[in-house]
Amino acid sequence: MRREVAPVFDDRSQAWFGDSMSISKEEMLSRVWRFDELTPSPRAFLDCTLPGHIRTLYSALGHGADDEQLEGTAVEAAENYHIDFIKAEPDNGAALHSHGSEETFVAIAGHWDVFWGNEGEESVTLSPLDGMIVPAGVMRGFRNTGTERGVLMAILGAHNAGHCVWARTLQEPFARITE
Repeated sequence: MRREVAPVFDDRSQAWFGDSMSISKEEMLSRVWRFDELTPSPRAFLDCTLPGHIRTLYSALGHGADDEQLEGTAVEAAENYHIDFIKAEPDNGAALHSHGSEETFVAIAGHWDVFWGNEGEESVTLSPLDGMIVPAGVMRGFRNTGTERGVLMAILGAHNAGHCVWARTLQEPFARITE
């Protein structure tokens, strides 16, 4: 189910445009996790105490397997997902867009601003191993704000997220591209 406000298909540019679903900064911040605040689960699985299998799980997102013994999960607001890694030079990233599903961002290397709203008026800066989840229907984008090439992990929810809806501010620039 799409949650953008009044999405329309533009025949001229052959793209979808609409407004962002409303979301408060407080609600968006409840979808942010910080790696250094995650609860370690040193015995998340039965084999964690066996030689060669000792590990600690840090559950940032989702419920995990039924047999996991987690000490805590920071954010449980995910169901299905798709993972991409994005590399970008400083000041590069994605324009405002939305998906028919949630999308999760995790800074792997560098510093990234994830912004949201009709004009990207709200933002959170992610440092390495910090992450956040953006709900379906919210216009979002991201930008490498570091001084070197950065890597961002994006996890797109749902088995099939459908088409992208771009912010209305991109309608004219996209039309010029397709003319």
